[in-house]
Formats: sequence, C-alpha cells, structure tokens
Amino acid sequence: MRSVIFSQAGDAASVARVADVPDAPAPRADEIQLRVSLSPVHRGDLVGTEAVSLPADESRHVRLGSEAVGVVTTVGDAVCNLRVGDRVAVFPAPGAWAESVTVPAEAAVNVPETVSDEIASILLVNTITSRDVLRAVSDLRGTTATVDDTPLVVSAAASAVGKLVVRQALDRRWPVIAVVRSDRSAATVRKLFPDVPVVVTGNDGWQGELRDLVGARQLPVIADAHGGGFVREILPFLADAGTLVVWGDLAARPWTLSTSDLLPRELRVRAVSISRWMTRPADVREDDRRAAAELAAHHPELLAVHAAYPLDDLRAAIDAARTNGTGAALLDINGRQTSK
Repeated sequence: MRSVIFSQAGDAASVARVADVPDAPAPRADEIQLRVSLSPVHRGDLVGTEAVSLPADESRHVRLGSEAVGVVTTVGDAVCNLRVGDRVAVFPAPGAWAESVTVPAEAAVNVPETVSDEIASILLVNTITSRDVLRAVSDLRGTTATVDDTPLVVSAAASAVGKLVVRQALDRRWPVIAVVRSDRSAATVRKLFPDVPVVVTGNDGWQGELRDLVGARQLPVIADAHGGGFVREILPFLADAGTLVVWGDLAARPWTLSTSDLLPRELRVRAVSISRWMTRPADVREDDRRAAAELAAHHPELLAVHAAYPLDDLRAAIDAARTNGTGAALLDINGRQTSK
C-alpha cells in the first residue's frame, strides 16, 4: 500500500515521501482496520520529522500522520461497538497518512451522518485539545472560587483550537474576551461569536482596551496560545497567584520572561498538550471523543478546512499546512478527488 514515510530526520518538506510499504497489520482482538479517506496535516506531524534520529538506511522508516477519517474494513474478535462499514474518526492513529491503518478500537468514534468527511477528519485533535484547556481552566476557576461574571481571556481566539475554546466556554456560560493578533482574525471571531468582545493586539493601545473590558476584576486564569513576547504583555492582567494556561506557541519565538516577572506575584504557568492526552483516564478520553463528534455535528463552522490534496501533492499539502490561515490542509488518501 502507499504511505507517507520518512527515514531520516529533517524538515518534513524535504524528508517526507510517498512510498509503497507493507500493508497495515491485521487487527488484533481489540483493534480495527480502516480504509483511510482523509487525514489532516497537523503541525505536530511536521515537527515530528525533526524530533527523531534515524539512519539513512531506507529499510528503516517511520510512517507519518496521527488523525484520520475512514471506513472500517476489519474488526478484531473482541470489538463489539464497531462494525465493518462504519465511518469513523480515529486518534491517535500513528501512520494515518496511508491507504489503511490499524488502531485500537477505543481510538475510534462513529461519525454522525450529517458530518462530512472533511470535517470528520479534523474533529478529534483540536477539539480534544480545547477540552483539555477547558478542564484546566475549570479546575483553576473552581480552586480560586471565581465568581460567575469573571471573564475568561482567550488569546489566539481565531485559531483552530481557540474557536473551540471560546464556543465551549460560552456553553458553560462563562463570559469571554477574545484576543487576536490581526483585524482579519478579529473579523473571524466576530462572525462566529457576535456577542464576544474582541481585542486586537496588532493595534496601538490594545492593553488599555483590554483593561477597560476586564475592569477592576482580577483574572485567576488566562488561556494563551500566542506565546513569544506576548506572554510578558498579558501577565499584568492576571491576579496574584494567577495561572497562564498555555496550549500553543503561534509566535514560534522564545518567551521573553525573567524570574522577576513571575516570582513577586507567584504567577504560574500550566501547559496543556495533546501529547499527554493518552494519560487521561479512559472514561475521560471516551467522553472527549463523543463530545467532539457532537460538536462537529452542531458547529461544523468551527472546523475549517482549507483544501484537500492527493498524496502526489504531498509537498503542496505541507506548504499549505504551514502557511494558509483559512483552515486545515488535508491529504486525500484514496483518491476521493476532492479539489483544492
């Protein structure tokens, strides 16, 4: 079968390639095999090619991809909740950029009939991340006895995860203030959430605008994915002993903090990463997958797709994943002929 692989570390655009590899292994008792339809190109997938050390020997390789949608073709003897022919979204699915993949049955969730393959292919990773962020925020708000009208400031609110954080925070009846970097991002947030105030950090005086919105309240927690120099700029809005919940680093630059920014006020940082999600209890993971499918059915507008690319256009898909600002870049694994 065809699969995207790499056999030496380096930039994904240079080392990732499409190759013929052995078929996915037959499922064990608690596993399923699916024919992959679409799989997203996550930035984490691309970073993975730089984070390992492999020999140049092409007989050894790693298959790329982590999330997908497809149709179940085989089920293990112990699997009772899925059947051949079911359309499922799967994560984690190592090697998902392949014509077929074998995963534990617990990694799959049935896709609602109203959800397209394009949306289904991206419904898990970003939604799961957003739910982990919200769990952290909820714990911190509860610990500090936060009053109900205290707003949650969400930076990168127009990002794939940021939009999902805002939606679910509103569903919890938390007031939200969205912080974004550009007027374009602000327009996205205002279209999706007309009642949510938006602050644009690219505009002069944004700190004063945010202070006017926050008022005299002290914020026990802020959710951030900007990173870089923005971290120092947002810390003054935290209450003493407050916590910055971090799930991303869109700035892709080192934080410009010193211990004096944190120690006098005992400020804290709590990181959230999808790489740690498999350590969560099984019932939490099951709830997250089910909630992700429901969210995709009710709010597909939050799961934006840029385009789908055939495997032969792998380089274009990688470039799009890194540069486009309109949605996910997908790989069309089995020739669905989805246009870009």
